[in-house]
Amino acid sequence: MKINWNDIRERQFPALKNITHLKAAGGSPISMSAYQSGVKYFKEMLNYGDILWDQYFDELNVARTKIAKYFYSKPSEIAFLINTSSSMNLIARLLIVGEILYPEGEFPASIHIFKRLQFHCRKIGHSNFRYLIEDFKRAINENSKFIIHSHVQYMTGFRQDLKKLGDLCKKYDIKNIINATQSFGAFPIKVGEYNIDILVASALKWACCGYGIGILYINERIIEENDLPFSSWLSVHNAFSMDNDNLNLIKKTQSMDGLGGTPNFPALLTLKGGLQLIEDIGRGDIHAGINAIHNRIIHLTSEFISQLKELNYKIITPLEIENRSGIITVEHNKAPLIYEELVKNNIYISLRNYPNSQEKTLLRFSFHYYNNIGDIDKTIRVLKRF
Repeated sequence: MKINWNDIRERQFPALKNITHLKAAGGSPISMSAYQSGVKYFKEMLNYGDILWDQYFDELNVARTKIAKYFYSKPSEIAFLINTSSSMNLIARLLIVGEILYPEGEFPASIHIFKRLQFHCRKIGHSNFRYLIEDFKRAINENSKFIIHSHVQYMTGFRQDLKKLGDLCKKYDIKNIINATQSFGAFPIKVGEYNIDILVASALKWACCGYGIGILYINERIIEENDLPFSSWLSVHNAFSMDNDNLNLIKKTQSMDGLGGTPNFPALLTLKGGLQLIEDIGRGDIHAGINAIHNRIIHLTSEFISQLKELNYKIITPLEIENRSGIITVEHNKAPLIYEELVKNNIYISLRNYPNSQEKTLLRFSFHYYNNIGDIDKTIRVLKRF
């Protein structure tokens, strides 16, 4: 059955009635499904207080099970924190210090804490904003222990081939750490098939669930081989004995929810609603929903690129479909003026700069399934003026 994307847009995203939102890579409007799930929690806390504690854990585990199905992982390999940075901080304290290879344009949150903790970090340069598997292969030596790589690069939208990257890591016995913040909710992720050891994401952007949701996957083998870097009263067996001498840790990723304390229920219960919407798009199948969203994004970016090329804008995003995401980035010396004109027309994108420059020369357009051809036409009309 054909998906009625405009109907989903109208029912699920009231924010789009007044604005043209092309900045999912910064943060999407939350969906009505996520909103209703979150509001339900607040109404219950308002009217009943904290008497539904056990129910909230049950609902959280529903979300965990949906994510595990999405990733083809076990629910016990999923933990919930507050953002991508909190997950990276946990990971850095889990691992033994060693050499990291990473893309030179990687988002700072992916690598910041590792540099602070004295991991040896080596940048891999880009080739026309693509990060080639061959370049990572050439850089590997006997000291290389980890690769940290965003599934989708935040600045250019380059989408790495996770299967090829994972095969490389497996061949050279390198831990494969993926930042999926710019792909979670939009593109397929198969942690086993792609040999992903650790993955982090947030639900602010492409899952349309708002702030305060960090998602962490760690393969159970890694947890079994290492001590938990954070724990607290809910990280132990028989936690509700409230025995402060009980240090009998549950050695599972799941036991690090909220660093071992009470999870961030207000945000995490919106995640349950947001994941339900993806399932609904897939007629009850989260994989079908993700694949439909993936195809919708590629369709919209193809239409935008087709029209943009006629205007002779400098597109820095790799355009081949296998490496394309929802992000299309354009370089222009009048980027701030173009950005202001877009805002005047209620079109919202992201104005960016290269990491080694303070000058804002990049216009980042990010298209999600809730966008439509009308959004593209409206944007192109403004871009024609420059």
